[in-house]
Amino acid sequence: MEEPGEQHRFWVQAPVPALDIDGLAVVTVGTVIFALASVALAIGYDWLAAQDHGSWLQISVAGFGLGLVGLAYCWNRRRRRRTGTIDQAVGSDARS
Repeated sequence: MEEPGEQHRFWVQAPVPALDIDGLAVVTVGTVIFALASVALAIGYDWLAAQDHGSWLQISVAGFGLGLVGLAYCWNRRRRRRTGTIDQAVGSDARS
């Protein structure tokens, strides 16, 4: 017979720690890629405009700008995690 508080889960997740808790490495790589793409597209903008792909530069610049916003968020998150000002209940949900 089953205990009242016992739960059976269909999926069993292994207790594997996260490699990058803050997400800073991923956001940094993405921002650098968008920055390099923006520079490359700016150099070849005349060709892009002739091929009717002028919006590609705008898209890459927007990606770079959003990456900078993401970097600010991740740096702030890392700082708050290191000083202990993040609510610990938020992190405990991810581990269970």
